[in-house]
Amino acid sequence: MRQIPLTLQTLYQDLVQAHLDRPVDDLAGIPHLRKVGGKSWWYATVRGPGGAHKQQFIGPDTPEIAARISAWKSGNNDARTFRQHAAEKSRALRAARMPALDMRTGKTLRALAQAGTFRLGGVLVGTHAFRLYDLELGVSVSAGAAAITADIDVAAFEKLSLAINDHADPELPEVLDGLGLKPVEGLDRGKPVRWRQPGSDFVIDFLSPSFGQSEGPQKLEAFGLWAQGLHFLNFLIRDPIPAVALYREGVLLQIPSPERYAVHKLIVASRRRGPGRAKAAKDLLQARLMIEALNETRPGDISAAFKEARKEGPAWRDAIDSSLSRSPEIARLLKRG
Repeated sequence: MRQIPLTLQTLYQDLVQAHLDRPVDDLAGIPHLRKVGGKSWWYATVRGPGGAHKQQFIGPDTPEIAARISAWKSGNNDARTFRQHAAEKSRALRAARMPALDMRTGKTLRALAQAGTFRLGGVLVGTHAFRLYDLELGVSVSAGAAAITADIDVAAFEKLSLAINDHADPELPEVLDGLGLKPVEGLDRGKPVRWRQPGSDFVIDFLSPSFGQSEGPQKLEAFGLWAQGLHFLNFLIRDPIPAVALYREGVLLQIPSPERYAVHKLIVASRRRGPGRAKAAKDLLQARLMIEALNETRPGDISAAFKEARKEGPAWRDAIDSSLSRSPEIARLLKRG
């Protein structure tokens, strides 16, 4: 597995930090804490259209968010300077042939980010997230068939969407329509969870963890659209990490932690049914590559995530064991880690 030079890893981490340190646009007051549902969340007062003020959600009350807010207060980084420096870093990483977005995907993710999708709890999952682990882990995992996709998958918790009392601006159906994407009606009429660019294979799926018997559509109020409920998804998108996708000055978003992504792929591979079964081989390939990389860079993390998933219950253990029986090599990697 090819190591990525430390200079490129450092450059990427600098790019991520630059995006995290970028102040909220049109800040009209000091960021403040609000209690919502028994939890503390950071908000900022920003100037909306016509000069009206509104409350913009920043994130949960964590040391990382508090440090970002402290940097905003003490910094003097204007938007033009940020874009110039971030664009230089992004351009250097692309020149070094680090995984980057094509124009269509980059334009789409940038529009979603600008509307607040990832600030409001959205997490990029699937193969586009997989492609971002190279620079996160410092090794090249996203090569060949494992990294090919035409789909964008975005997941979010339904309850978080209700709790934060903030909304994408504009709401995502308007953003998607502006990008030429149209809703694909499924079995639940009027509750589309998939958007497609007509005449192409370019698709965006919205997902949300399901905790009940059914896996039907769930409304993500903060986004103004519906998402497909899926079992086991809560494990994947719990405690996401920041990442920057390489397009223009970079697109700040959230992806699952790499160890959760690897273990979740073992679960997903065993649940493929019908035409989707063809994707199980890709799931197992991504899981193997991630576990191999994590064994070298973060062995404690993959071990902890694997144990956590197995403690969730018999359905979880059965799903994992089914995939391990199909891939003894992955079982050996986990045992070694």
